[in-house]
Amino acid sequence: MARRILFVVNPIAGGGRAVKRISRILPAILKNKKYEYEIRFTSERGHATRLAERGVKEGFDVIVAVGGDGTVNETATGLVGTDKSLGIIPSGSGDGIARGLSLSLMLRRAVDILFEEKSSLIDVGMVGNRYFFATNGMGFDAVIGKLFDEGTIRGPLPYFYFGIREFFNYKPKEYILNFDGHQVQVKALIVAVANTSQFGNGAIIAPFARPDDGLLDICVIRDVNAFHAILDLPKLFTGHLSKSDYYEFYQAKQVEVIRPEPAPIHVDGEPLDGEKVLNVKVLPNALSVIKPQKTTENNYLNFHLEKAFRLK
Repeated sequence: MARRILFVVNPIAGGGRAVKRISRILPAILKNKKYEYEIRFTSERGHATRLAERGVKEGFDVIVAVGGDGTVNETATGLVGTDKSLGIIPSGSGDGIARGLSLSLMLRRAVDILFEEKSSLIDVGMVGNRYFFATNGMGFDAVIGKLFDEGTIRGPLPYFYFGIREFFNYKPKEYILNFDGHQVQVKALIVAVANTSQFGNGAIIAPFARPDDGLLDICVIRDVNAFHAILDLPKLFTGHLSKSDYYEFYQAKQVEVIRPEPAPIHVDGEPLDGEKVLNVKVLPNALSVIKPQKTTENNYLNFHLEKAFRLK
């Protein structure tokens, strides 16, 4: 029996270009392959999850998210804990999940990967009742994510614009982090919990994160002035953020985050209202994903060579 693939497409991803390209490329690639496929389009927030859940019930073997991090998050949410595999064709603004899984951002190559590579089990993060597959942020990054979501322009430029504009108005918060019997109190610009390395757009918040190690990376950028923020900004995009004097990280299976008051958070870039106390945990090996089989082993080895702020 031919394998069945369902493509869940966000029609506004990439300014609508994804729809046109997928419609043109898929038939050409699949015409000589023994696959059955369908393309279904999302129409509102949350629709991709419902389409994925229906695809599971209908017996599709692979459910492919075509869009940005929001579409991938929603589609993957419908597959957590099932025996169906997630495929990803990145077509969004930041594509942090795809980048963190070493997927190609080139459309034709991303489609080829669906048929060339094997599936792997990865971990899933959970904050409250929401899953995340790349990052969960609860500081300055959540504020910027909310402004970006409310805007109409996509791509990296709005992030930089909002980031620069809001940096001088944002007041870092006091956080209490409880994990593995330890307590850390810190005044921070950003607290992010990461399953993979990136926010998106090449911003590497968790250089040593691995999606299959059963751990979450708790990443902290402490209160930093404008001068040092500018000096350290390139490290965010080169994978060397751990060399900053204002960065620290820990690893744990779960963490309780206590903040002064309720405030915005984000899951894979999607802004949400967040409680004062947040409980974040990892679900090991909870999702099957089709991705290249190479790992971030070199980065993981560097974890033991570079200066890292870990509790003994």
